[in-house]
Amino acid sequence: MSRRISQSITPTTDDVTVLREPFAAKGANDPVIAELRRVLKAAVPTWLAKLTEEQELTSGRLEEIKAAVAMRRQIIEALPDGKARSDALDALTKAEKTVADMDTELASVGAFGR
Repeated sequence: MSRRISQSITPTTDDVTVLREPFAAKGANDPVIAELRRVLKAAVPTWLAKLTEEQELTSGRLEEIKAAVAMRRQIIEALPDGKARSDALDALTKAEKTVADMDTELASVGAFGR
């Protein structure tokens, strides 16, 4: 014969409310999701959406893109592994490489153009 010890606690109505509240699905109106969207949107330079091949980028603008990539990467890395996370991180890596290449080219022109 084996012994069994069991201990438990019965939550109050208030306990149940407090324990469920942080995990309640609130959909698109969830304040945390709204804040996440705001942070993601605020990190992107406003001019980037209208960028075309005819425009020139300064080192300052490249720095803005680097900062946006870093902010977005920080948020995306917190997501669980999966295709959406991998695809988003891949896109950020490509953007980082492109900015790094442009930065190098700009620095070269600056060093030899004087």
